[in-house]
Amino acid sequence: MKINDKSLSKYASSGAPPDKEGYLHKRGDFNRGYQKRWFILKGNLLFYYEKRTDKDPIGMVVLEGCTVELSDHEDGFTFMINFPGSNSRTYVLSADTQEDMEAWMKALSGASYDYMKLCVNELKAQLQDIDSNSDRKLVQSAFEDRNNLVRQGHVQDQSGFSNNITNSAFSGHARRHNPFDDDSFDRGSMSSRSESISEKKARTFLEMHEEFKQEIKEITQEWLKTHQQSLLAEHLKNSVSVT
Repeated sequence: MKINDKSLSKYASSGAPPDKEGYLHKRGDFNRGYQKRWFILKGNLLFYYEKRTDKDPIGMVVLEGCTVELSDHEDGFTFMINFPGSNSRTYVLSADTQEDMEAWMKALSGASYDYMKLCVNELKAQLQDIDSNSDRKLVQSAFEDRNNLVRQGHVQDQSGFSNNITNSAFSGHARRHNPFDDDSFDRGSMSSRSESISEKKARTFLEMHEEFKQEIKEITQEWLKTHQQSLLAEHLKNSVSVT
């Protein structure tokens, strides 16, 4: 792809650090011979120059929707950049060493936006799995610590939960049973029990109200008593001073 856009040419020569750069041998589209070119990879754009010291690139490859693979029809450390479609161009490049060829193939394969998007989605899925497992482990650890305290007698078990219930909750998707679907469930007794609990809570609130009321009354009386003593002392002091 030849460059006519000055903005792309400016981006190629900008100070942004390249993802990879180096010499490769590029086979011509019409001339089947190889020419040594200086390549610079920035993001999903592969620029190539006639010489390393040149300011402007002579061509560019947009690495979207392409595949990078070894060339079976060429000798040496040769690989290809293929694009889908019968009229699409195939770029044939050759490196000087096996290590250099592998490094370029890896860099070019991971340069496309689609590839980076797949990597990001994969990382997001892994993070979600880690967060889910971490939350599950934290809750399970909290239940286990509480059960240990109950067994040691440091905490009284008033929750009604057992170790079997706790373990089944984290062993997978446990099947739940709705107690209201059971024929033996007595809604009348449940209703009367709820009313008795409400009455108990109401009585408890009244008792607390009376306790706070009595406490405030005692504090008020104590303050009045102290304040009166202070006023009396001040009055006696003033009387002595006048005398």
